[in-house]
Amino acid sequence: MASKIFLMTLCSLFLKSDASFFEVRYPSVVVSAETGGNLTIAAGPNGGNIYMTPGDRGTVFIGHTDMLKLFEIVNSQPPVWGQKAPYGPLGTFLGGDVVSVQLMAIDPEGTHLRYEKVSGALPPGVYLDKATGKLNGTAPDVDATYEFGIRVVDEQGKYADQTFTIDTRERDQCRSNPCLNGGTCTDDFGTYTCKCTEKYGGKVCNIVCASQAVGVANSVKKIPDAQMAGHYAFGSSDHKAYEGRLGSSTGWIGMDKNSWLQVDLGNVRNVQAVATQGYSATYTLSTYHLDCSVDGNRFTHVSQVNGTAELFTGSGKSYTTSTKQVLAVPQTCRYVRFIPNTWTGTHPGFRVEIYACEL
Repeated sequence: MASKIFLMTLCSLFLKSDASFFEVRYPSVVVSAETGGNLTIAAGPNGGNIYMTPGDRGTVFIGHTDMLKLFEIVNSQPPVWGQKAPYGPLGTFLGGDVVSVQLMAIDPEGTHLRYEKVSGALPPGVYLDKATGKLNGTAPDVDATYEFGIRVVDEQGKYADQTFTIDTRERDQCRSNPCLNGGTCTDDFGTYTCKCTEKYGGKVCNIVCASQAVGVANSVKKIPDAQMAGHYAFGSSDHKAYEGRLGSSTGWIGMDKNSWLQVDLGNVRNVQAVATQGYSATYTLSTYHLDCSVDGNRFTHVSQVNGTAELFTGSGKSYTTSTKQVLAVPQTCRYVRFIPNTWTGTHPGFRVEIYACEL
């Protein structure tokens, strides 16, 4: 009964001759039925309308549901891909090429879109920017076709899927003829290798191996002291192997032909030449042999073309002179031993350098 009295009172307060039949204006109006009762709002019997009109910044709720937002979601359309075909090839890229492809989609309502990969695989080194839909990266150097699905989603959760492909092709790394001095090029994934002729080395066979010092010399010292060893030294521990560096102020002195000075190059190299100096006028080197090993256990003599052990010439009495000798047959070595054969003083004394290319 109280509800009826309230409504009748409102009607009497707001009934106007030039206004709607029933109009209530108040900051907040709540109309509710009694417990278990129904609330019915009905239009006129001859086709009247029911209007719910929120303010400029308002909305209409039923329960906790924002009806305007719900209608917006229901009425919104999914995004549309710029490429209409269900299968979209994005191009062919050579290995190492920059990939920069913009995927195009629009939302009919103009909301912001986000992009997601939902299937397949992108080429290694290529990435999707989820905010912009751009594919960026570097094409892999391999013959392959990559198929992947991209989903574009609007702010209402509506989405559209599209399948794309990217083709990559291995680039012929030897096409530019990078190997110099008669070197042979072999193509590889993203790179190449050069097989150099006997006298040359380096990535593109541009290094004359007989001129490439490994760094035994005292002025360079690329070869650490620990990689130099001596056997049967004169004066025992008074003469260290690491003193036998070309250009040092001292040198290494052996006892006789049973002595040797060894250099560990650190890895296997293509040895092409050696150089020696004597120690002093008293301790010199006139001739010597070389031994070579790849493992430090089994050594072989460095031989001439005919297979006989090669005898190398030192500086003799002119101990200040550096005498360089090019090997008749280049050797693949990690360990090189200098073995004195003849000398002009009381004991063989000498300093050394080795010339070689990396394999």
